[in-house]
Amino acid sequence: MGLDPLSAIAPARVKVLIFPFGRVRQSRFSTFVARLQQEHVVRLGDVSPDGRPHRTMFSPLAFPTGSVLYDLSTSLPPSSHLALAPFELYREPLVVVAISDGADVGERIGRELVQTFEADEKTKTSPARDNITKHLSEGLEKLQMSYPKALVHQIVMFDYDAAISGLPDGVHMVPSLQNSKTTTIKTLMCDLTSSLLAEMTTFAKSLQALPTLESPKQLRGSAMLNGYAPSSAAQMSLASGTSRSHSAGDVRRSSSLSNESASGIIQMSVPTQRPTTALSRSTTPDSQEAATHGAFRKPPTTFDDIAGANMVTPSPQPPHSSNETLRRPASQDRVSMHGFGAGSIGERERNKGRGRVGVVIGSLYLLAGRWPDAVRELTESATIARTNSDHLWHAKAMDYILVCLLMYAWAGMDFRIPQILSPGVEKPGSSSKAASHTPSNSMPDLKSSGPPGSPSRSISLQSLIDLLPDLVNNILNLYARAWTFTEDKLPQLAFSESTIRFTKLLALINLSGGVLDDDGLRQLVLNADSVHVRNLSRRVTTFPTKAELTIMLFRAFPGPSTSSVVPIEDRTMILAAIASVLSELGYHRKKALVLKELLSALIPALVQARKDDAAEMGFHPAASLASLNATVEATNSPDADTDYEIENGVQSFLTLICHVYGISPFPSISSGIQDSNERQSSKRAEYDLPVAIKARIVQQAALKTFGSQHLKLDVLKSCINICEALADLRGVLRFSAEMLRTAGSGVAPGPDSSGGSPTLSIEDQVRLASNISRTVSVARQLGKSNLEAEYWDEFLVRVIEHVDADVTKVPMPHAKADLEAVKAIDANEKKNPFIYNPFIKPASSNIPEVLLVAQEDTVFRVTLQNLYDLDIEIERISLESRGLPFDSSSQSTLIGPYGTQTIAIAGVPRNAGSLSITGCRVKVKGCHERSFPVFNKAWTPKADIKINRSAFGVDHVANAQPVSDESESSREKKPLDTQGPSNSFLAMNVIEAQPVVELRYISLPQSAIMLLEGETKLFKITLQNTTTVAVDMLFLSFTDSTTSQLRPSSTEKAPSASETYELEYASLNKQSFRWCRASSDENIRIEPKLEKTLEIEVLGKPGLSFGTIQVNYGHLGDVSKETTGQFYTRQLTIPLAITVNASIELVRNDLTPFTNEFAWQNKKRRRLSPPKTEAPSNSSCQSSISPNPKSTNRFQSLLARIGLNSQEESHCLLLLDLRNSWPSPLTISIQIRSSPTKSQSSAEPWERAYTVHEPIQPGHTSRVLLLIPRTYIVNSHAPIPSLAPDAKKRQFILSTAPKPTPEAELAIREAFHYREALLSHVRATWEEESTHRTGSINLRALHLTTRMVSALRLDDLEIALSIHTLSSSSHSSSTSPSSTTIHQISPTKYIVPTSDFLTLRTTLTNRSPHPIHPILRLQPALKDQPHNIALDISKKFLWNGVLQQALPTLGPGESRAVHMDFAVLCRGVFEIGAVAEEVRALRRDDTTGLGGEPERRVWGLREGCVLVARDAEHTDMAGEASRDGGA
Repeated sequence: MGLDPLSAIAPARVKVLIFPFGRVRQSRFSTFVARLQQEHVVRLGDVSPDGRPHRTMFSPLAFPTGSVLYDLSTSLPPSSHLALAPFELYREPLVVVAISDGADVGERIGRELVQTFEADEKTKTSPARDNITKHLSEGLEKLQMSYPKALVHQIVMFDYDAAISGLPDGVHMVPSLQNSKTTTIKTLMCDLTSSLLAEMTTFAKSLQALPTLESPKQLRGSAMLNGYAPSSAAQMSLASGTSRSHSAGDVRRSSSLSNESASGIIQMSVPTQRPTTALSRSTTPDSQEAATHGAFRKPPTTFDDIAGANMVTPSPQPPHSSNETLRRPASQDRVSMHGFGAGSIGERERNKGRGRVGVVIGSLYLLAGRWPDAVRELTESATIARTNSDHLWHAKAMDYILVCLLMYAWAGMDFRIPQILSPGVEKPGSSSKAASHTPSNSMPDLKSSGPPGSPSRSISLQSLIDLLPDLVNNILNLYARAWTFTEDKLPQLAFSESTIRFTKLLALINLSGGVLDDDGLRQLVLNADSVHVRNLSRRVTTFPTKAELTIMLFRAFPGPSTSSVVPIEDRTMILAAIASVLSELGYHRKKALVLKELLSALIPALVQARKDDAAEMGFHPAASLASLNATVEATNSPDADTDYEIENGVQSFLTLICHVYGISPFPSISSGIQDSNERQSSKRAEYDLPVAIKARIVQQAALKTFGSQHLKLDVLKSCINICEALADLRGVLRFSAEMLRTAGSGVAPGPDSSGGSPTLSIEDQVRLASNISRTVSVARQLGKSNLEAEYWDEFLVRVIEHVDADVTKVPMPHAKADLEAVKAIDANEKKNPFIYNPFIKPASSNIPEVLLVAQEDTVFRVTLQNLYDLDIEIERISLESRGLPFDSSSQSTLIGPYGTQTIAIAGVPRNAGSLSITGCRVKVKGCHERSFPVFNKAWTPKADIKINRSAFGVDHVANAQPVSDESESSREKKPLDTQGPSNSFLAMNVIEAQPVVELRYISLPQSAIMLLEGETKLFKITLQNTTTVAVDMLFLSFTDSTTSQLRPSSTEKAPSASETYELEYASLNKQSFRWCRASSDENIRIEPKLEKTLEIEVLGKPGLSFGTIQVNYGHLGDVSKETTGQFYTRQLTIPLAITVNASIELVRNDLTPFTNEFAWQNKKRRRLSPPKTEAPSNSSCQSSISPNPKSTNRFQSLLARIGLNSQEESHCLLLLDLRNSWPSPLTISIQIRSSPTKSQSSAEPWERAYTVHEPIQPGHTSRVLLLIPRTYIVNSHAPIPSLAPDAKKRQFILSTAPKPTPEAELAIREAFHYREALLSHVRATWEEESTHRTGSINLRALHLTTRMVSALRLDDLEIALSIHTLSSSSHSSSTSPSSTTIHQISPTKYIVPTSDFLTLRTTLTNRSPHPIHPILRLQPALKDQPHNIALDISKKFLWNGVLQQALPTLGPGESRAVHMDFAVLCRGVFEIGAVAEEVRALRRDDTTGLGGEPERRVWGLREGCVLVARDAEHTDMAGEASRDGGA
């Protein structure tokens, strides 16, 4: 760490000027200076005294405890600083050291030795080795001539290990670091100190010979006083004939002292770092003439000599006499010879001069480390100055005394404060109480160095601390009094620096709690870092507060009136020092004002300097930045380390100013050539992390709540102007981008929000953008292609979406269970649409999970945002991903002012796995390429964001006022928005490469087909695999206009159960499409680049207008049977246009009962017919009577057939009205089959079915009569079933239709079941004979009423009545034959004789699966008579027993016969009816689902038993007639 030039003990440091001598590289020169800097404190006890007796005035033996402090500098102080000497002698370099690189000299000598050895082997001497001493001597002489005011001139050659004899005095050789000892540099510094102390004696004696010294005067323009005049840069050149200008920039190589000879003379260069206005130290003509003969003149011995020694050119000039001539008569410099009496003017001037010389001598003692002598000399001089009202020198003497006391304290010594420092001491003759006080001129009472914590030292130090505030005020007041009441006006520079030094000292004590301990003293003297935590609780209340220190500090502020007399470099230093002290005190707002003033002072000077440099280099002042910068680069050496340091230092300073005003500039990522590419890449990667981006967003949001926005923009404008003046391209880009960012809103507005506009005007925004573009172009012309700005809006990328791919290429995920379901569907010949088909769903890109396929292109849609009123040109944008290798294409676009732009970017994932698109890699024109995360949600910072004080570098500031615990707790309860906006990413899964199948051929022209209702047709499709991946899984699914209508209707709430069944039946049994698979198509595989042909069958149905074939395919691999987890398929959709025309329609239907007489006659005829010779089997007999389908007497053949089958004794008559809607004749064929037996299959009765053929002309309706066997259904009231497997899931779905009553519901169910039984016996087809087109007729339009159901139904309990003679009765006890004859003329009609006892057999058969407990009621009556007459048969009809009786319970399938004897007493026609009723309803399973108690059922005869009673003779005749008719 360097020394503080404005430290309170700065007057105690000896300034040493160091510069390179010869060819010395910058890096090695810095290393050599650092080695000297390590020993910049030299203890006098380690210094050897000079042996010459006239050089012992500053002998180190007088005070061996003292120390000499060196301030090593590589630049000459400005002329304004040199003008203050000898008033402030510490500003002038008293030691000049030239550093040479011995390694370079040794290399030259080595080459010379080789050349000499080759020329003459006997000669071992080298001209270079012989002449090195001569060259060093000449260099030392030129050094003394160039810097005549310096006391010591030294040349130090580092890293030279060889021994050289005969070196002149002032030349030192320092071996390399490996060969050096620990005391090598220390010894060198001690020798240098010894020479310095010796030369101080001569300088002090020459000063003592002077009668007086002039006070420093203020510079004005180019004139200055006290023996210094401005000089150009050419005057700084050490070479007499080969000088060159170095004003264009820093000189890295040395300019020659003299022309380099062919033998390689060592060259000496000027300082590497020079001030903006470099002034060489010039002297009077006399001194310059004397400098040619020696370093110093002979001390004056006469008044004339004294006057001549004091003569300066130009003469002193007060600030207010600028119009007077700069030169005054020489007589004014002469000392008057008269007026030597006490109190005369001459005596007062002599005393004043003696006091001033004493002050300078005391400062020399202070520099030499002889602090006791310095205090003694300064105390005497201060007394003299006070007595003679020489306020300026009086204040300076007390200033030096204070420094001496501080050095005492640092050295750990006890000391006594001189009385002259007491604030109550006044000059003699005043009315003060202290007028009689006699100041002590003796030196302080010093004791040997004790421990740092000794009580006496602590008391002395505390006394000094207590005295400091008044002492400092007294010194500053004396400076002000001198300015007001005398002509000795202290220059603004000296006054400001003194004020700053005192304020820094008081601030150090204030911040240390009112104490000055050893840690603080080390920080004060050595500029060391503090190792102890400051204890603020020990602060003394009487010590000046921060506010008082601030008031004192601002006395050093150079006002606007001093701008013409204070050089810009001094003004800059003063303002920077004030800002530094304010920062230590914690007044950052005041610091910000001072720094803003500093920028305002720098900008005009830098701009003017740039113009001057451009004019000096031959360019127009308005030349471009590229030309100026290129010339500067050309004049500099290839080593750009110094450029980087200067540039980095300027940017660090501007960054500090920005932090104070609440601006956080962009970090410099690739700012230096010292950073390697790997380090820069690492910094860039950390900068682009989403966490870092969100942290910057939150920080910027917090900064926007801090300070004034307009003030921030003004500061940034100043930073840009400074960087432009310094040709700092990186700074121009950095602060221009920061200005755009600061002016932005820093929010992510929503789609409907109008917020987010920047606070800059459109012209300023465009100007900044143009400035960035122009600067980048200049940098590229200079070869700095990587010098670009940082983009200013973090919310550039707002949305990244995956663009929906072609539905034919969208991969659909499936589980292994889906593959098993497909296999189960393929196993069934008839496809059940209600079985879950995972492939029936059309392919869609709107799936929850985005799936990508490896090695296939995919497209993403990126939405970019621009909240500024200028065009943003995107040179390159690509997608960023993580998880998998992903190749993204690059796009370029232009985002308009305050708008968004959407572009499409394609990419290819290379492998399978998880892939996430995290953001975009964007290269904005003029900006670095960087990563931008996605912020797809609107975000605005909350109002209660807290200021992060550490972001501005003020985290160490303590609260000025105490804060209560209650307010602290309330502050902690407020939420802090530290999360910032949430970035999003697009997560996707990438699957293995999948095949792509395309439709190669379809046999349907234009994919269209025309059908009739019920007609089926076949067509073919050819599929081609266009990829290199084989298709080993292929499944077809079909959708059409009917299924799309039926499925929603079957699942909605409105339809009833029967309607739902019809819809489900149509979906199950009337499918529009069917894949006709051959046996070889069980495992279909399409190899890469090959084709496959499939056959599809289509069925014409009403409402079928379009259809879709969904080809689901995929690649499962060679072990597809062992597929686990998920697999993926793609879907190829083939649309078809279908036209279905009407063919045969069912217009109406009816069902009526049909008599059993035809069946009874057929059976009777079969019994009476003679048997054939060859007994045929039962089946052959039935097939032999099958009617001829083309017979015209087909109904007669049908009647002749009934009754022959014992299973079908009862029939009903079905009437169908069919209409031909096709414009061509159609022939219908209707088949009726009998009910299959238990031993027959369901298809076998159709082989023996009776078929009716009927041609129907176009537009005509034909009625067809069909005999249908009556049917018994075990549970005709069972709930209507559902064909869908998920029917149970709909059991809680309520229908919106009105709920029917239980009776109506039972009737509906019964009609449904008997209708299904009827349809199972009938089927119909049609045929167009001209074209041989065939199809089926839809008979499901049949509708059954209750009457029709009654005609078709067989009851649970069948009642049959038959008449038998008494002898044939099973219960007859008579064994005699009966002569009674009974003739049966029909199944229910008998001719019986009168007055004969007959037997009525009633047979009850239980068809139901449940037992029945019946009660039988018989009711004889007269036929065809009114009810009251028909029942009056007491004298006409006799019976034995009761007509109503309870019967035992009938089991399922059981029959029981009940006999009753009766006799008809008269002729007539009688009818016996029978009714069976359940005695009690036996509990049975509730199959209806309607609940409730079972009710008693009643069954009756469908046809009553008719008895025709006749006399006996008439009975016989009727019997013969009936037999003849039956035959």
